[in-house]
Amino acid sequence: MVFTELNPKGNFDSWDKNKLKEIEEGNFSENIGETLFENDELILTEIILRPKERTPFRRHKNDYSCTCFTDGLMVSRNVNGQIALLRLEEGDHFNWACSGEEMVHDLENIGENTINIKILAVKK
Repeated sequence: MVFTELNPKGNFDSWDKNKLKEIEEGNFSENIGETLFENDELILTEIILRPKERTPFRRHKNDYSCTCFTDGLMVSRNVNGQIALLRLEEGDHFNWACSGEEMVHDLENIGENTINIKILAVKK
């Protein structure tokens, strides 16, 4: 995965008003996709986004790893103002440590391919 920052933290000047309203309302989902498996320690979820589809803002609290099963191009907006372009290639894998911090962001498929990502989160 290639991560390219499009907008820095703290800058909301270029943000769409509807996305800012979503943040202000603060109704963030705890769901990180469709649950495929869950036990006391782990949860495996899947996100499938067709072209132009978007997840609502959602809250991550646990460390997780992602594996991409398709190529794709996405935009992710973080409630801290950062906007990033994510270029995915089939087989890409990355880990994210939340370190006890909460992260809230969305994902939007801006490419031509349907995106399929599996997320394995460690429950705390």
